[in-house]
Amino acid sequence: MNKLTVLVPVLLLGITACVSRSINEGVVDRGPQVTALAPLPSNERMTIAIARFTNESVYGSGLFTDESGDRIGKQASDLLARHLMAAQRFNIVERQDINKLKSEAQLMGKTEQEFKQNLKGVDALIMGSVVELGRETTGSSWLIGKDKTQRARARVVLRLVDPKTGEMFYSQEGAGDATVSATSTLGFGGAAGFDSTLEGKAIDAAIVNMINNIVNTLDSRRKSRP
Repeated sequence: MNKLTVLVPVLLLGITACVSRSINEGVVDRGPQVTALAPLPSNERMTIAIARFTNESVYGSGLFTDESGDRIGKQASDLLARHLMAAQRFNIVERQDINKLKSEAQLMGKTEQEFKQNLKGVDALIMGSVVELGRETTGSSWLIGKDKTQRARARVVLRLVDPKTGEMFYSQEGAGDATVSATSTLGFGGAAGFDSTLEGKAIDAAIVNMINNIVNTLDSRRKSRP
């Protein structure tokens, strides 16, 4: 057999072995999934609502808005609501889009007074903001290849408030990051294209890194209720 015929597949194997593409989320604590909390019956759950979530970071302050408001803030709110729902220990009610609910009630022939009477009160309000959000791209080249890494980082602050008294009874800050990287050798493997989802993954990681403490705090408050 020709030595060149043997050498080419070996070289290709070495080249493809150097190609990698991965997404890593900076999640330390997987939240309620790790603690494996048992679901609570609906009648024993606290009723909570996310009252406000905004993007207070410099990043995206002008780009990530639409006609109805702050897209990054709404994304963070939806991610938080999803994790709280996954815990199966709370009744979650809508507050941020309450005007849309009011409009729908009007279409069904309900008066504003009837709409208010049917609204369910809450035991705790959650308010939060994305206080830091950014991304960076790094890379290097060598004789036969190059690599490129994109990293997004986020810092989120949440606080829990008693709606009856206005008392803030808990506050926490969480941070997370997400990266995507690609390595190419001798032109094989390509480069990491711009990943527009990294910011959302970083925000989700920041929320997940503190969701256990949020759940445990609300659980303790539920148990201490008269």
